[in-house]
Amino acid sequence: MFDRIRQTFRRKAASGPADTPVSRWATSQFLHHKGGDSGQFMIEGQLQGRAFRAECGASSRPYIQGLELRARVDLNLPPAGQVVVMSRAVEKAIAELDTASEAYRSLVDEKRWLAQLPETQWRGASPKFWSRYSVRSDSSELAQRWLDNDALEFLTMGDSDVAAKVPVVIALMRGKCYLRLQANPHARDADTLLALELMEHLTERALKMAARNSRRH
Repeated sequence: MFDRIRQTFRRKAASGPADTPVSRWATSQFLHHKGGDSGQFMIEGQLQGRAFRAECGASSRPYIQGLELRARVDLNLPPAGQVVVMSRAVEKAIAELDTASEAYRSLVDEKRWLAQLPETQWRGASPKFWSRYSVRSDSSELAQRWLDNDALEFLTMGDSDVAAKVPVVIALMRGKCYLRLQANPHARDADTLLALELMEHLTERALKMAARNSRRH
């Protein structure tokens, strides 16, 4: 699972500053990559045969400071439940917002998830995962199947207190897969590349699950 990431970081940039781990990942996936200043970029194309777009730019959420990585895959699947993985850091930041503030009022989706989707847990996921993340879903079975051991390993990489406080939101709903992440401009793309690899993995998981369900029917 992590061999491609390790190989990407072993290779040194050979064609100037535009050649980065993220641009090389995009090239390996036959995606269009357009770089910008200070770690900003845009990627779009087909990921696992589905429409994909990711961009790293100024934050659009009050719980994310600085650069925000936003990614979406249109799975072209019928809605089959909702799963939201939200870092405890995000929940804490939302809880600390003034409920009368414009920032709080702008969080339409996040407020709905917290109010309508019950938190779920299951055996097998590590205490480290549950200490960092809240999983909210209207189908505990769907959440557990989608978040396999590889996904949980991705999400719990890094042992530092800093890693545990990174705002992360991942969602599977309305036939799409979404991700938001506070990108660290000093991480040399390590966190961003892991997030993109995670999106690739979760897209593959969702498509395989849908294929198995269709065969049963």
